[in-house]
Amino acid sequence: MPETGKEKLLSRRAWLAVKYTKKGETESKDISEDLAKYLISVDFTDNLSDTVDDLTITLEDRAKLWQADWYPDTGSKLDVTVYTLNKENLDEGQKDYHVGEFEIDQIEVTGSPSTVQLKAVSVVSESTLRGVKKNRTWDNISIWKCADDIAKENGIACEWYCTDNPNLDHVEQSDESDLEFLRKVVKDAGFCLKIATDKIIIFDEESQEKGKETFIFSRPVAEKDDTQEENEQEKIDKFFSYKAVAKTRDTYKACHVKYKKGKEKKIIEATFTAPNKTDGKTLEINEQVENVAEAERLARKKLREKNKDEVTSSFTLYGNLNFSAGLLVKLENFGKFDGKYIITKANHKLGGGYITSLDLRRCLDGY
Repeated sequence: MPETGKEKLLSRRAWLAVKYTKKGETESKDISEDLAKYLISVDFTDNLSDTVDDLTITLEDRAKLWQADWYPDTGSKLDVTVYTLNKENLDEGQKDYHVGEFEIDQIEVTGSPSTVQLKAVSVVSESTLRGVKKNRTWDNISIWKCADDIAKENGIACEWYCTDNPNLDHVEQSDESDLEFLRKVVKDAGFCLKIATDKIIIFDEESQEKGKETFIFSRPVAEKDDTQEENEQEKIDKFFSYKAVAKTRDTYKACHVKYKKGKEKKIIEATFTAPNKTDGKTLEINEQVENVAEAERLARKKLREKNKDEVTSSFTLYGNLNFSAGLLVKLENFGKFDGKYIITKANHKLGGGYITSLDLRRCLDGY
């Protein structure tokens, strides 16, 4: 980083460090300076679950370099780190944030003016987790054991953050990649799957939501309440924009699980009703369970899956690398939308400034 005078050192800015590894090779090359000359913007998204993290780098290309001599091979890797200088204040100094390693899976050219977009998704080592379709049957195996076996086959780790571990009597992987199959199994059990470099993470959102809020988003009020207690959380009251949405369609009061097990067609069933909901429809589920306890657990998880997006919000604010998917946020002074929320998506965009956009949903109460 050039240091040419006090003003430059004190200025607030952000920049990228990018290492490029060509497909089929192991040695990486630092392309940070080459990118900086043509960089229009970089956009990366951290997702809570189900969807892989992604990266888009947009480059000016009037000279047609990135479309010809510098054209990167799809399947090549980008290792990206963001640096900031005095982001919050002039005494903060330099900070860095390792965004991650991504694999280029799409290159898009547009004009005029001529631009190139390098689109990439988060890398999961050199595994066959995504690309190879498989056919096989799994019998009498727990979800954790199934996930751990798949992880080991692909040379990656499996991190498990669930108190329950349901058993699968019989399940088929039919012309599906390991990732497609595992995502389906995990979702059917009411859990969440997160893909990270060299590991898969399986967690229970209900447990995640019981944590402490890291930030408070506060809308200014006309009169300040001097009796309010001070909060440990960082308070943010400056936004470019925000939106909050409450929906009633496709939300349910209760979930009823009913399953006929084995040749005897023994009926196993249970119903879970959401706390604080006095009216609404009942969701009917017919999925494999071993006993009533499992049916009760599944009914609870399926009702959560249906109702978790009942209240959502989104915020656009000054760029902040401290925001990531999974963090808990408290909304205050937003009327009926006050409460605890979880960040489901954190998008960071650098280019002509630095902006962070967040998607949140309100945490469910009691399930």
